[in-house]
Amino acid sequence: MNIKLPILALVLVMAAADHAQAQASLIANGVVAAFNLGRMASRRKAAAVDLPTANVEKYRGQSYPVLRTPTEQLPKKGAAEVTAVEAQLDRFRNALRADSTSALCTPEQRTAFQASIVSLARAQSHWDLQAYQQESAFYLAEDARRQRATVPSTAK
Repeated sequence: MNIKLPILALVLVMAAADHAQAQASLIANGVVAAFNLGRMASRRKAAAVDLPTANVEKYRGQSYPVLRTPTEQLPKKGAAEVTAVEAQLDRFRNALRADSTSALCTPEQRTAFQASIVSLARAQSHWDLQAYQQESAFYLAEDARRQRATVPSTAK
């Protein structure tokens, strides 16, 4: 029985040491992860570009964002794509303001716009497309409303 007591004590000490080592490892890994997250955040902050903010415009009581990028804030990579998307959105916007009944865009213009958005997303993956998508969705919804208004309703 005398031999069993020291062996039991040794096993308990080893288990406690193993448990303490596991806890220390978890703490060390947590510190390393927190440090890496801090480094990533500082890199993102340093690499962040002052992106323009969208203005909010109203048409027929509905609000929609309008984002136009000043030339000095255009990204080096993808500047042509940003300019193309914004030029097409300007065409839609001018058509919206010019006449309250005519179609805003042709199917070809709609297809060209969708292609330019895809091209911009490929060229500049970090560029926020949400304002462009919301603006174009507003124009397409207004275009659909106008087309429905021109189709005579059949009386039943």
